[in-house]
Amino acid sequence: MQETVRFSGIIIGEHQRVECEVRATKTTLDGDPPLFSGYTIMESDVTDRLPDGNYDLLVNHERTRFGRDGERFQSHPY
Repeated sequence: MQETVRFSGIIIGEHQRVECEVRATKTTLDGDPPLFSGYTIMESDVTDRLPDGNYDLLVNHERTRFGRDGERFQSHPY
């Protein structure tokens, strides 16, 4: 079963550290712990002020790399 969930996260990089809201997909299979994937940073007044560059997103005990270019966040593998 899949559902969309929201978490609080922290964006770190480019001499910035800001809190944000994150959307992800939670997949639950019988007998297994849930898996979270497809992290997306929700745009807000706070994130709109961040300059283009490379950032780490800390959310749900995980670290994900994002780049910001042209006021959009794009996930990047490590």
